[in-house]
This record gives sequence, structure tokens and C-alpha cells, in this order.
Amino acid sequence: MNKKILIGCLALVLLLPLMFIRPREEMSVEMYLMRCAVPLMMVIVFCINYYKLIPRAIRKNGKSNLLPSNIVIVLLCCTLLCGLHRVEFSRYHKVKEQTELTEKRQEGYGWKNKDGRPKNRDGRSFQISATIFDALNIIFAIFVAYAMRSSEHINNLERQQKEAEVARQKAELKGLRNQISPHFLLNTLNNIYALAAISTERTQSAVLQLSKLLRHTLYDNQSEMVTLRSEADFIVSYIDLMKLRLASNIKIETHIDVAEGSQTMVAPLLFISLVENAFKHGVSGSEPCLISISLHEDTGSITCDILNSNNPKTSSDRSGHGIGLQLVRQRLEAIYPGRYEWTKGVEKDGLYHSKLTILRSNT
Repeated sequence: MNKKILIGCLALVLLLPLMFIRPREEMSVEMYLMRCAVPLMMVIVFCINYYKLIPRAIRKNGKSNLLPSNIVIVLLCCTLLCGLHRVEFSRYHKVKEQTELTEKRQEGYGWKNKDGRPKNRDGRSFQISATIFDALNIIFAIFVAYAMRSSEHINNLERQQKEAEVARQKAELKGLRNQISPHFLLNTLNNIYALAAISTERTQSAVLQLSKLLRHTLYDNQSEMVTLRSEADFIVSYIDLMKLRLASNIKIETHIDVAEGSQTMVAPLLFISLVENAFKHGVSGSEPCLISISLHEDTGSITCDILNSNNPKTSSDRSGHGIGLQLVRQRLEAIYPGRYEWTKGVEKDGLYHSKLTILRSNT
């Protein structure tokens, strides 16, 4: 039994009888125990409903014998308490009446009825009024049990819904992370395949760089959050890998403004899709091209600013089909709702500009 409920029940049984002591009334141990019967009966009825009847009705969606059972309980309790009140009246009220008659005899007046019999109080009205009062108390106990259990049930449903929503979001984020790694690996292998036709030595170096990148994706990607510094190192390694296959007409600028010991936490592999997109659409085999990648951290935000030449792929070359940017949008909505700004598009100078700013949480 819940400790708070147990303490409340004990207080009700032990203290309620003391609240109805009349002035100058002597309270014996026997009378006190008899008056504890009503609150004790209320506690019993409360517990039966709170722990048995109402939970059963909730499990069966209200399809149970809750109302008939409580009607039987109320009638049974009233019958028992009616007998108790009869004993109480005969023991205590008649003793008091006898004392009053003795006092009247000594005074010599008002101690007989017209037929010469001693005056006597009618115990029937007392028993009826007491039984009605007891029935109301028992019904009140049932109502309190129902209100408490219903409130707990509603709170449990809300808690379960929140837990289910959190679990769903975690599963969704895990699924998105698992999609990123194969997508990233596929693009990188395509780059190495293209490099193999150019230089065997550079291909070997690319495979070594790829092993470092895979180590990051296999281990850090399993955590919900990683340090911004590790993500910055990952981006630098990826850029170095891409440089191995690029021609001299491609100009690459890298600006990483993240402290070496930065402990800022971000979602893993969040920026790599933006960097991949820059290399995918910013490279041309004949024309001069520019790819500028900047990652900046300050006290209030993290900014990934990428500028690249705009060389859209033809319909025959649709590797990836833009899935990387779609995953970025989904992850941002799931992890940083209302805390990010992402603008992207072709500028007037013909360069494609993508700028992602993540606002830090106040907590």
C-alpha cells in the first residue's frame, strides 16, 4: 500500500471520532472504539474500490460490475453499522436517560408521562439518521477512491504516450543515422573508383583515408551526440580524400574555426551531406571551379557555410538522387526543431550557397 494512503487512512480512523465529541461528554475506551467503526468501514470500502474494483473496471474499459458491487457494499455496511448504533444507543443513551430520570425524581417534577410511565427517548429516529449519515460517508469514500484511481490512470496514460513518442523519435533518428552511413560510403567508393583510373598510388592513399572515415562512422555514429571537434576533423579528412582525385582547375578553400578542446555536442554526420553535395555539384572537368567550406563556432550558434560552383548533374548521372539533403532536413527537424536556420540556392554570381546555422540550447 502507498505510504501516503496508509498514513491518511490511519489518521482518518484514529482522529475522526475525536472530532464529534460533544461538550462535557465523557469518552471511554469502549465508546472511542465503537465510534472508530464508521471511519474504519470507510477505509475498508475505499481500499476495496481503490485496489480491486476500480482497477478491474479500468482494465475492462468500464465493462464490470462496479456499480452493483458498490450498492451491495453500501447496503451491507449500513446494515452492520445500524446494528452497532442500536447497541450504542441502548448502552449509552439509556444510561444517560436513567441518570436524568433520577435527577427529576429528586426534584419531584417532569419525570412521568401522562400514563404514569417514565419518559423515554425514541431510538428509532437516531438509528435512521445515523444510518443515512453513514451511507453518505461510505459513498463519499467510494467517490474519493474513484477520483484518485482515475486521476492516476490518466497520468499513467499520458506518461506512456510521452515514453512512446520519445521511443519513436529515437528509433526514427537511429534509422536516419543508419541511412547516412551507406549513402556516404557509396559516394566515397564512387570517388575512389574514379581515382583508380588516374593513379594507383593516389588510390592507395584514398583507401587509407577512407579507413579513417569509416572508423568515425562505425563508432561515433552510434552515439546520439559527438563533439563538434571530432566532426570538424572528420570533414577535414573527407576534404583531403576528395583532393586526391580533383584536377588543378578546382580551387578548395577550407576554414575551420573550432577550438581544439571544444566540447560542444552536435548530431553525428550532420554536416557531411552538405560537404558531399558541394563536391558533387561544384566540380567540372574543364572550367575553373570553387569550393569554399567554412565551419564556425561561437557562443550562441554553430554555422556551416558552403559556397561552390554550380554544375548540376545531367539526367544520366543521378547518383544519390538528393537523398543526403533530404536526410539532413529530417534530422534537423527531429533534433533541432525551431533551433536552426538553413538557406540554400544559387546566388546572383552563379555560385551555389548553403548556410546552416544551429542555435544552441538555453539549457
